[in-house]
Amino acid sequence: MNFQFQLRDYKKQNGTQAVRLRFFTSSKDIQYLDTGVSVLKTQWDEKKQQVKKNTLEEQLNASLNALLNEVKMLYYKNEGVSAKRLLQIYKNSKKYDSSSMLDFYQSIIDETRMKEAIRTAKTYQSYLDKLRTFSSYLSFTDISPLWAKDYELWLMKRGNKPNTIASNFKCLNAILNKAVKLGLIEKNPLKGYEIRTVNTKKESLTIEEITLFEQYDIAPRFKSMVLARDMFLFSFYTAGMRFSDVCKLKWENVTDTEIVYTMGKSEKRAGATRYIPITPKLSAILQKYKTNKKYVFPVLDKCKDKDIEGIEYTIFIANNKVNRAIKILAEHIGITKHVSMHIAKHSFASYAVKNEVDLFHISKLLGHTKLSTTEHYLRDFFQKEQADVMNKLFGK
Repeated sequence: MNFQFQLRDYKKQNGTQAVRLRFFTSSKDIQYLDTGVSVLKTQWDEKKQQVKKNTLEEQLNASLNALLNEVKMLYYKNEGVSAKRLLQIYKNSKKYDSSSMLDFYQSIIDETRMKEAIRTAKTYQSYLDKLRTFSSYLSFTDISPLWAKDYELWLMKRGNKPNTIASNFKCLNAILNKAVKLGLIEKNPLKGYEIRTVNTKKESLTIEEITLFEQYDIAPRFKSMVLARDMFLFSFYTAGMRFSDVCKLKWENVTDTEIVYTMGKSEKRAGATRYIPITPKLSAILQKYKTNKKYVFPVLDKCKDKDIEGIEYTIFIANNKVNRAIKILAEHIGITKHVSMHIAKHSFASYAVKNEVDLFHISKLLGHTKLSTTEHYLRDFFQKEQADVMNKLFGK
């Protein structure tokens, strides 16, 4: 990397010209950085690369040398980067407070919120709030495996479950990796620190229990429970459509033969658009709500399209209400399993496995991009199937 100071051609009203730091690796990779120093052309020594014949020349030259050394140090720490990348690293080092990790964490959350990933931002914010409670000030240099162990124990004492703790650390790792990428720190201080997760059993309803849900007689006056059941069954018959996507589904997504929508959680990746054929079960549910003008289900009818936070908050409240309603419904039916909207996805997966649908098609129906994700997701279901096979082979 070559570094050189030079005067800009442009002259200011007072006749001075700005001094820029020019650094480059080739004729196609040249960047310029404003030094904040401006002098007359007669006050600049191009050969010695310094200010001359200026009453403040000692102070100005010290400022230029400090800047040059700072940029060079960043380059040495990130050896091999292009001039363009080096300029980005330098700007990021000035944009963020490199001492306060908590401030940087907050800036990433704010950026996430600006990108309208509201639910992600809220989740990250809850993790940061815990971190602030544990330590009101935290620099990047404070973080270490020993610090992580103390934080892990603190979370455990507060009643956080292992998987919740793992989620907190997963987010923290992502933040630290971001800091590395932006050039704030050289390496992730938690790299290699192991946070264990616990495999949780995936509850699912059998097709017989799904049928009980369908056939249970709910009095028409209990409109919220009827809506909750319909949304739950709709999710099951659409191969586990997420609750947020069920809420956001519009009639424009529904044709005579299929439902076409983009998964909100994965909208930026390939394969995020799903095509669900309208089966008789789905058709019956859709017919009940055909008078709705915009959304299939009336959850977001009062929300404005551009009120992203309002929409996410409404979905959050609705999800809690629906989960309470279907839990009560399950108790009336006599189902003791922990029933929620998310169990609809598990139930579909279990039903597909039992009907010998091949892994590739299950993966596509669930909206997974990798078969390995589906294999991990279906691990509990396959284990139960293995037990059934053994019982058939050797049971009485």
